[in-house]
Amino acid sequence: MEASEKLREVYECLSSCPSNVAVESMPPPVQEMSGPPMSAQNRNLQNALHYIKDDPTVGMIGIWGPGGVGKTHLLKNINNSFGEGMTFNFVLFVTASRGCSVEKFQSQIMKMLGLQSTGYNSHIIHEYMKTKSFLVLLDDLWDPINLEDVGIPYPLGNVNNLKRKVVLTTRLRKVCGQMKVEKELKVPYLLEHEAWQLFEENVGAETLSSPYIEALARELMTELKGLPLALTTIAKAMYRKDIAQWETAIQYMQQSCCTDDEDPVELGMETSVFMQLKFSYDNLRSETLRECFKTCALWPEDASISKGDLANCWMGLGLVNEHDIESSFRKSYNLIADLTAVCLLEDIEDLYGFVKVHDLIRDMAVWISCGCGENNDKWIVRAPADKDKRVIIPWNKAEYISLMSNRLTQLVPIRFHPDPIKLRILCLQGNNLNERVIAEAIKNCTSLTYLDLSSNDLMSIPEELCSFGKLEYLNLSENELQVTELPRSIGKLTNLKFLYLRNTSIRTIPSEVMSSLKALQVIDLRTFSELYGSTVREPYVKGRAYFNLGVLFREFGTLSELKAVGTIAIGSDEFDSLGVAANLPLRYLTLIKLEKLCLSDILLNDFAQRTLYDLIITSCDNLEEIIVRHDTRESNNHFGSLNQLSVILMPKLKEVAWMGATPASTLPRLTYLEFCSCDSLLHLSWVMYLPRLEQLHIIQCDSMVQAFVRCHGDKLCNGQEKEKTFPCLKFLYLQGNNSLDTIGDDGMEFPSLERLVIMQCPALKRLPFQLNSMPLKLKELGFYDVQEWEGLECEEGVKTLLQPAVRFGTYRF
Repeated sequence: MEASEKLREVYECLSSCPSNVAVESMPPPVQEMSGPPMSAQNRNLQNALHYIKDDPTVGMIGIWGPGGVGKTHLLKNINNSFGEGMTFNFVLFVTASRGCSVEKFQSQIMKMLGLQSTGYNSHIIHEYMKTKSFLVLLDDLWDPINLEDVGIPYPLGNVNNLKRKVVLTTRLRKVCGQMKVEKELKVPYLLEHEAWQLFEENVGAETLSSPYIEALARELMTELKGLPLALTTIAKAMYRKDIAQWETAIQYMQQSCCTDDEDPVELGMETSVFMQLKFSYDNLRSETLRECFKTCALWPEDASISKGDLANCWMGLGLVNEHDIESSFRKSYNLIADLTAVCLLEDIEDLYGFVKVHDLIRDMAVWISCGCGENNDKWIVRAPADKDKRVIIPWNKAEYISLMSNRLTQLVPIRFHPDPIKLRILCLQGNNLNERVIAEAIKNCTSLTYLDLSSNDLMSIPEELCSFGKLEYLNLSENELQVTELPRSIGKLTNLKFLYLRNTSIRTIPSEVMSSLKALQVIDLRTFSELYGSTVREPYVKGRAYFNLGVLFREFGTLSELKAVGTIAIGSDEFDSLGVAANLPLRYLTLIKLEKLCLSDILLNDFAQRTLYDLIITSCDNLEEIIVRHDTRESNNHFGSLNQLSVILMPKLKEVAWMGATPASTLPRLTYLEFCSCDSLLHLSWVMYLPRLEQLHIIQCDSMVQAFVRCHGDKLCNGQEKEKTFPCLKFLYLQGNNSLDTIGDDGMEFPSLERLVIMQCPALKRLPFQLNSMPLKLKELGFYDVQEWEGLECEEGVKTLLQPAVRFGTYRF
């Protein structure tokens, strides 16, 4: 979800403004991991906990077994077995994955321990850990790692009153030997009764209603040889299938599975398991869905993938192309739901709007994309072990290349080859590549149709990119360009459909450049990442050239294929220019440095009622109120598509004033709402009755004593006090609200609430829950540390009911 990514950016910017940010306490000793609990009688769990807790001679423990057998599940349960009264100072859960470097290990550890990098991370980590007892859990290790290079003191068990243990998981038993583990635990395949129980749970009782189908199901389950991931994935694929389909599935598995005397781990990349799992891929309902699934492998192992990013990728590749952008997003989210339903994608429980791919499923996707192992150079998806390593790539053979999120600084350029370069898709986002390195490496890739260079170190836009006549998708976002003008030669990209310039310094576009991009469907000009900081930088105030929005919008009006526009408007003059965009498909809008704001004025523009999806209002230093009035000039007085609203860095904002308008009728589709660093804001009572609100974030609103007042004396509450509050709210996040004493009145209803997270709200004493008004769907009640939980005062019995949902730790979005 784009708002979630935006919120993370805001937090990073706020961290550079110490006067606005509360000082954080040390992280909790154990951070709870999501996932189902394992039986306490599980033999491997019992053995692992024995070696960790009771055997002073064991320092290093290795857990190994094939992919998909449940190693990570076991490690998470080991993590969650520790809490109050443990003998370790802290427990660290570190995800390794293929190609994980010392730097990546260090980055994760320093973040969890709250340590600041000074360039000597090994020394910093070692100095912190050398006097402490610790348990480090290393998940999915593919190659040996020198713990002392990372900074972790070598685990010797119990020495000098310190207890130091490391537990690792790996698919490869040899890694256990290379890491010199003292105790090995092999995670076995499930026994037959365990396998049937798992298969039965996932295929559903309705599917097994016929005795004959149940017999076929047991036969198919036997063919899967007790691998949990295969059992879950294939069971989901067989939901409500008929007898003929069951018989076909059994035949497929009999032909694809390894024989009894073959070990899947020894077959190289677990090919037999891939063939099992490929059944779910083959049974997807359309070729489009199969192609969409394969693109999920472009992201790194264990990556949290934004659903919005997936949708943008699929649109950029031409896999999803509906008549308007909202329909394209809706179709993309439906495709994601289809893939999730058959376990080819997984929702991330504590991260709304994101999915992930099990690493074995991801490996299978790459295997399929490479012709089931017949052409391994067709798709190159690689994570180098060393960020500074010059990555050698078979440019002349590959069609898809993804090196995203590796912090690379170098690429080996293409050498002369008589064969034409077939490369069509290149994903380089999340690296440290400059324009010279990129231009030299890819200057001959004239067949490129999709190029993502976001989040790199570009200082200018390489002229070479403008010669790629087939290019349809170009993302240059999140680059701190030193140029402010878009090159005129961009106009030569006549096949370009998607152009993203978000959070760059581009503020000028030469005339007629946009109008020459006749194929353009999406343009995002929400530039200047520093706008989310505490102030707008001086050049804007002194009048450095802005977009001439009026001229630009008129050029956009000549583009017949245009489906979505994103832009910023700084000050009242640019705000007034939005009238020229009245009939454009304006989807993303950021308003900055306004002295006054009436949201109803935006509603005079057709885009506000029809296409506006994401609105940010920020850095309006003197604005004391946002007015929303019922406007008799306009028959349609609501934001018909607005889904996300963020109000950020508004130090004098006291209220949102509703004059004749009601929140429910004005914002009928709003699902995400965020107020951040609004120091004068007194309450947000008006949000209680928004009909579709799912996520609400209130951060650093220091004047707020009570967030929601059931009736605070104005017309807004009349007739609404008997309505259910927060009918759809799933996630409420409160952070750094120093005066907040209570969330709301006793007896407020939260019928859909799944997560309530309270971070660094030192004055908070009461929750709005009583025994007769408990949030029945609450899965997680999160705090930074145990003191915040213990300081709450609740009606007798309420804490007991809430206790199972309590979690401590840092939180992701």
